[in-house]
Parts: sequence; C-alpha cells; structure tokens
Amino acid sequence: MANTPLKIHVLDENKQPLTGVKLVEVKSSSTLYTDFDGVGELAELKDTKVYKIVYVGYESGFIKVSPNSNKEIEVILRKK
Repeated sequence: MANTPLKIHVLDENKQPLTGVKLVEVKSSSTLYTDFDGVGELAELKDTKVYKIVYVGYESGFIKVSPNSNKEIEVILRKK
C-alpha cells in the first residue's frame, strides 16, 4: 500500500486559507509551511507525531497526527 501524503489545511475563522503557517514537529524541530492554499503536506508518515502550529497574530496550537489519521485534516486558527 502506497503512503499518500497527509494534507493539513489551515484556515482562519472565516474558512479562508492561511499562507505561510509554520508547522514544527515537536521532537525533531522539523519545520514545514503551508502553501498559497493553506495546505501543508506530510509525506512518509511512519509514526505518530505532534506539530506546533504557529502564525503571527493567531493563537498557536498543537495537532497530533499518525499513519492512521485521515488523509486530510482541517485546522481552524483564531485571531489573538
């Protein structure tokens, strides 16, 4: 079975995509950013990981993903 990338869609409270949201893997500090459509892709997810979600002007949060997670996850960030 092929390992399809897991997509994390990061949106604001109005369901608008947020570009350049920083997703930092807590244990390794590996970082990725969302694209123009507010999507960050995690490829080759072999074990459970926790990511801190950071975006200027918005509340930070955490998301836990595993190989068994849905292939698309939606995250809503609230303004500070």
